[in-house]
Amino acid sequence: MKILLITDNHSPQGGGAEKYFFSLKEKLENHPDIQVFSTGFSSNVSPLWRLFINPIKYWQLRKSIKTINPDVIHLHTVKCYMPTILHAVKGYPVVQTTHDYALICPASWNIHNDLTPCPTGFSVSCFWKHRNHFSFPVYLIFLIIFFRLRRLTKKVVKHYLPPSPLLANYLTQNGFGPATYIPPPQSPVNPPTASLASNHFLFLGQLGKHKGIYCLLEEFAIACKTNPDLKLTMAGRGREENNLRKKIKELNLANNIALQNWSTEPAKLYQDATVLIVPSLWQESFGLVTAEAMSHARAVIGSNRGATAWLVDHEKTGLLFDPAKKGDLAQCILKLASNFDLAKQYGNNAYEKFKTFPDNEMILREIIEIYKNKKGA
Repeated sequence: MKILLITDNHSPQGGGAEKYFFSLKEKLENHPDIQVFSTGFSSNVSPLWRLFINPIKYWQLRKSIKTINPDVIHLHTVKCYMPTILHAVKGYPVVQTTHDYALICPASWNIHNDLTPCPTGFSVSCFWKHRNHFSFPVYLIFLIIFFRLRRLTKKVVKHYLPPSPLLANYLTQNGFGPATYIPPPQSPVNPPTASLASNHFLFLGQLGKHKGIYCLLEEFAIACKTNPDLKLTMAGRGREENNLRKKIKELNLANNIALQNWSTEPAKLYQDATVLIVPSLWQESFGLVTAEAMSHARAVIGSNRGATAWLVDHEKTGLLFDPAKKGDLAQCILKLASNFDLAKQYGNNAYEKFKTFPDNEMILREIIEIYKNKKGA
């Protein structure tokens, strides 16, 4: 069986979606009954190609598809050349892993203007509530892209593979189905590391506003007023990096926060930290870093939305906070900084929960079974 994987950012140097894509590709390549092919494009393209077909890219992709003649095409994140890709794959069985809420919300955040999660996904009753911080003209463009994306996707995609039950429910409620919850492939279970660095916290991810990085800085500054010995490592990259550095200086946190590049081998970062902080404003579709932290027996402080609230058991494997409530995250930071044994216990509980997740062989079997069902359909 021949499988073609398609994504926007065809590079392993990226976030959770890219990790998922290349991890799945590797596991499919090792399966004796599967021939796997993959292709993609740069993620830095003109926004025009989210609205219009790029004739050159369409011809190149269509030619590749005819040459490969795949039994199933598995789409991942394909927003940058969305119309081009969806038209090019017509006529073939198509499944898609939905890595975010782009089919549910025009801004992909699925958060209302007051930072509360939308319970239904975009609808007439909350038409303007999904605008968030975007300007009126930008939001109108998002709406046009959103409606076109939904229409084309429903015509082409025959099965959706969301990485969390929450996103599966949103997709089903909004007419995208069938939707089968398939968690991302996980790293092998690591035994808990004995060393824990008290007062050392970690952020690992994309440096974007949707990830709650400014909320994290402001709350960490509040916490540092009570405990000046707090340390935070922020590992990642993104458009906000320069502004982030300025904000760190503005808040006088240069001695408390270390900013470093994204790491493809984050094990050392987890080992050096007591707690991972996931301050996302938007709804995470899964949150690979949360699962990674759990595999290293690290407690997680996460925002009370999306898959983070599903992965983190409040006051058992970590703490949940409301990013719209000033001081809430700071209190969580101070609580675990002042109670080292509690942070360690939460981490051990998180490790035990991680071991209950489906293993990679089970995940791969489910995906291949869906491929078989869609082959020739």
